Amino acid sequence: MSFFPKVSRAAAVVFLSVSLSFPLVRGESLTIVTWNTETLKQEVDFSGFIRFAKTADVIVLQEILSQGDLQRAMRAAGIADWHLAVSDFSKDTDSRPYMKLEVAVLSPHRIFGVIEVDPYPNDDTPEMRQLDVDLVVPSFLPEDQRTRRGSRGWLWVQIPQLKLAVAAVHLKSSTGRVGASDEENSFKREAVTAGLAVAIRDHQLKHRGWSYVVAGDFNVSPGDGAKVGVDLWGRFADGIKRGYDQTHTLLRGGIVEGILMRNLTVGLTSSYAKGKFAPSPIDNIYVQGPLFDETELLVARRGDTFGSDHHAIMVSVE
Repeated sequence: MSFFPKVSRAAAVVFLSVSLSFPLVRGESLTIVTWNTETLKQEVDFSGFIRFAKTADVIVLQEILSQGDLQRAMRAAGIADWHLAVSDFSKDTDSRPYMKLEVAVLSPHRIFGVIEVDPYPNDDTPEMRQLDVDLVVPSFLPEDQRTRRGSRGWLWVQIPQLKLAVAAVHLKSSTGRVGASDEENSFKREAVTAGLAVAIRDHQLKHRGWSYVVAGDFNVSPGDGAKVGVDLWGRFADGIKRGYDQTHTLLRGGIVEGILMRNLTVGLTSSYAKGKFAPSPIDNIYVQGPLFDETELLVARRGDTFGSDHHAIMVSVE
């Protein structure tokens, strides 16, 4: 099945681009930021966040309630001219804020090729439905982990100027659980991540020289030894008692041929500002491709929360 949707002639304009591409040269940098906005509630200082992230080439946001909310915040922060893509996973008519959380990608560079990989396309507006691709859970996952229920997919955008594809994710929360009661949540995280890893593999086979970013709220930190493992068949109930979540391994561990992504947030402390988590970020930025293959300098920063319950994360490579 092709990763790219069939679209009407009217909608197809979003996929067309004539643009020069260039690799990073010595002295140039690429900056990526991810931040969970906690629904852009009134206490959130979006303008302060933009002062922190003003040098970014790509910003990935989570917990956006509506495109209108985000556009108003962008105008107030002085970046109304930036390019924007927002997901449409949830019904706009749902009155429960935490049932309508969207992800977004912002960039000062032109965005093309917007695709929403969505297990629930009927929740979309007709306009966004034209950009939808079904979430396909790969068959290499153990059968009882091939779940689509309760999962968001991912938002995919392309920045041809940089030969860069960006996938914005907000994976299933553990809601504070660890162990057997969290296994079903881990299956939902793994199903989406496995599908995304396959999509990146398929794209890079047809797009030589492109680079890839997967960024967002993973809701599991790479350093969480009580959860993170390397065996897709590992189970908490098997007596192992740990290592039941393979979300990070699916991107970094060679499970999908050709996918060996680097996590640029390694070394940072917890990115969630409330509650006790393992001392590494649940907000992560994975990368792969020529833009990142010959990195001479990597700077990773944990910023303020700016009124959210998550710290903003910024990474720059040179």
